[in-house]
Amino acid sequence: MINLSPEKRPRNLSFQKLIPNMITLTAMAAGMTAIKFAIINKWEEAVIAIVISAFLDAFDGAAARMLKAQSKLGAELDSLSDFLCFGIAPALVTFLWSTHGAGRLGWFMSLIFAMAVGLRLARFNVAKVEEAADNPLSKYFTGVPSPVGAGLALLPMIVSFQISPNAPSGFYDIVSNPNVVGLWLILLSALMVSHIPTFSSKQIRVSQKMSIFALAFFALLLAGLINEPWPTLMLMGVCYLFTLPWSVHHYAQKKKSLDQGMSDPDDLDQDD
Repeated sequence: MINLSPEKRPRNLSFQKLIPNMITLTAMAAGMTAIKFAIINKWEEAVIAIVISAFLDAFDGAAARMLKAQSKLGAELDSLSDFLCFGIAPALVTFLWSTHGAGRLGWFMSLIFAMAVGLRLARFNVAKVEEAADNPLSKYFTGVPSPVGAGLALLPMIVSFQISPNAPSGFYDIVSNPNVVGLWLILLSALMVSHIPTFSSKQIRVSQKMSIFALAFFALLLAGLINEPWPTLMLMGVCYLFTLPWSVHHYAQKKKSLDQGMSDPDDLDQDD
């Protein structure tokens, strides 16, 4: 019989410590469900399932920090869920919707996207260990985050939901063209594995006076997602694309201020 010392005895976990992992598993289930909907040609439901997984992915980390339930198991589970929901699921959904029409090249482009997400997640996990917590530049993402990349990968499909296939302009045929969608996936793959600095949620600070306006904006966004999901999602994707040049400029300014030895590089935020 093995007698464990008090330090080595397994601890009993409270239920609330399991909540972040439950959220992650729910996100994983949503990602798998998106693939199932794509197989039976329910494209709108497939997109909604991936969007749900993205929102759940944003909440599981916040829940873990709030409940002080961070663990190595949770970190590994989160990475596996992200690869499924934002790598495999969008690649398969877009392949079954459009890029399969390009033959072997279409499958190749979907593979590139999934592998780019895997590479990005691996780099992100390594960066979390190596980065200095007090470095202001660590608040930027390197490349486009995988949840955003997954949403942007579905952007042509979201646009197609608002266009009639019989529209005389032929715009539907353009956004659903296998080669166009495949090239879009390649571009997003490059953005995800690139070293382009992009904004992260760590940089969002809301003053007490602006909290009401922030909540009102969130309520407006939520109402848009419920009542007009496709125009709202399309607008969110386009707005994010417009932030990329701004984030590169903002990062360059902050890096320059650090190189010049400014005591408080966050002073630049007041000018932006």
